This record gives sequence, structure tokens and C-alpha cells, in this order.
Amino acid sequence: MRFLLLLLAAWLFALPAHAHDFRPGVLALVESAPGVFDVAWTPPLDSRGEDSNVRVRYPEGCELVDATLTCSHDLAGALRFEGLHSPTMRVAVEVTRLDGTRSEWLVGSSNPSVDPASARPRGVLAWIGLGVLHIYALDHVAFLLGLLLVVRTLRRVVFTVTAFTLAHSLSLALAVLGVIHVPSAPVEATIAASVLLVAREALVDAPTLTHRAPWLVALGFGLVHGLGFASALFELGLPAGMRAGALFGFNVGVELGQLTLVGVYFAVMALTPRKLPRLRALACYAMGGLSALWLIERSLAIFTPS
Repeated sequence: MRFLLLLLAAWLFALPAHAHDFRPGVLALVESAPGVFDVAWTPPLDSRGEDSNVRVRYPEGCELVDATLTCSHDLAGALRFEGLHSPTMRVAVEVTRLDGTRSEWLVGSSNPSVDPASARPRGVLAWIGLGVLHIYALDHVAFLLGLLLVVRTLRRVVFTVTAFTLAHSLSLALAVLGVIHVPSAPVEATIAASVLLVAREALVDAPTLTHRAPWLVALGFGLVHGLGFASALFELGLPAGMRAGALFGFNVGVELGQLTLVGVYFAVMALTPRKLPRLRALACYAMGGLSALWLIERSLAIFTPS
């Protein structure tokens, strides 16, 4: 059995290491003259963590030359995005007018187009959906699962998950409001290290700090995970006009997704009590193998110019 678990961990090393690369695409259009827009286009990442082949189709009557879009009808018509095949792939569209007003939308595989002249800007519900989506990034899921495997009892789960929630909510708010700023590379490396730690701790039964005070470990690493959430929020193009609403919605989404994960965990525990030791070992080896790879890659990114 141990050999099979090690084999699984080794196989997982071949998976893409970009668990936290939630980066959506961003199309920013800034009006520099009536009907003339400066264009900045960053495609979303694909499942391998590489730039996707998503293409932008501009409305009829608009012509793109280099990074300048000239429209004869003030950007009236649909902006279409071809290649949004994955349900998790998103593109944030930002249009800034001459008078400084800024509107934003989010498009995906189910709604791959937007008409800036008529579509309503993105609201709080959209940010809630983005928060739910982001908590399902594999590194966040793995850390939360590792905590649950360590604490086990319901009472300790409540204290530990509450500490994690308070911590990442605090650091997310401080980062979004500009109170603190930490480069993303060391944050991502520390998130990987947090997963490796809880994976190891869940395998052993020793009086370590993680077992004696899991809430304290959740509190400390929760601050780091909150900074990771903030990076994703900034990458989505945080609107200055509704920063508080975006922060609130995104955080609510994260909590809803987190509660769902905890519920699924307890459901699996209840349905498979006899297989729990084997499932626990399997999960720990898988998380340990992946997080070790993430840690190496992300640590190298600290010293490698982007």
C-alpha cells in the first residue's frame, strides 16, 4: 500500500504546478479620444498555466492597429472572446471613458461576449462567484483539507476554520485597501509551504504545535492565504469605484466555497468510515508531493525575474 501511495505522489509531480494561477484574462480599453481606445490585452491562463489561445473579436466598425482601437460608432456592438472552452476560464473587460468613468464586466464560456454600450457593469454577485471559484484553487483546497485531517473533531474544526477565516479576511482587506503590500512570489511560496506542513502533520500523531494549537497555525498561515486572495482580486481588475463592494462580495464567495468544502469533507467521513485511514494517507501523500513541487517552483520564482 505504501508503495502505491508513493507511486501516486510521484505521478502527481507530473501534473501542472500552477494550482494558484487563477489569473483570468484582462482586456483594458482606455479612451484617449472620441472613439479611439488604447488597448491592453492579457489572455487567461489555460489548464497548464500557460497563456491560452483566447482571441478577441471587436465590434464591426472597429479597427485595431498595434495597440490602438478606432471605432466609427463609439464601441457599440459585442466584444466577443473565442476560445473560452474551460468553465473556469474568465476574462475581465474594463472600459475607461474620456470623462474617467470606468465600467467592468466578466465573461466566460457561458457568456463569451459583452456589449459595452448596453451591458450592465459587474455587480457584487459576480464578485461572490469569483470568490467561490478562487477558494477552489488546488493549493487553498489542499491546505484546508490538511487542517481538517489534523483537527478531526467538530469542536476543533470550528475553532480552526474560524481562525483561518478571520486571518485571511483581515489580510485580504488590508491588502486591498492598500495598508500592506507584499510581493506575490514569496506569498505563493509560503502558501505551498503551508500545504506541505499540514500534509506532514496529518500523517503523524505527535504533540507538535499543529496538533496542540491548530487554530494558531491556521491563524498564521491564514494571513498568508489572504494575501494570495488579494493578488487574485487585483489581477481581476479591482474597480476603484466599488472597492468595498468587490472586497465584500469576493470574501463572501470565499467563505461560501470554504463552507461547502468543509461540508463535503464531513459527508465523505460519514459515508466511508472504514476507509478513512487509507483515504487519509492517500490525501497526505498526494498533498505532500504536489506542495513540494509547488514550493520548489515558487521559491525559484522569487529569484527569477519575470
